[in-house]
Amino acid sequence: MTTQTLKLNVKTGEKEGKNFWDRCGVLFVNTDDRGNITSINVKHNMFPGVDMVAFPKRDDVTEEI
Repeated sequence: MTTQTLKLNVKTGEKEGKNFWDRCGVLFVNTDDRGNITSINVKHNMFPGVDMVAFPKRDDVTEEI
């Protein structure tokens, strides 16, 4: 399993044509060996201690139609 880490930034201001950014969180994209996304987790400074997940990791993935 591979994890890609993406920084989340928020624009905090602008001065003399320069933008200023603060890091507000991190996005973790977890993939399996074939490159399929298995889960996405978000850590955000506005919600410390809160585990946000787009779709959770599961051991037995079955799809019912």
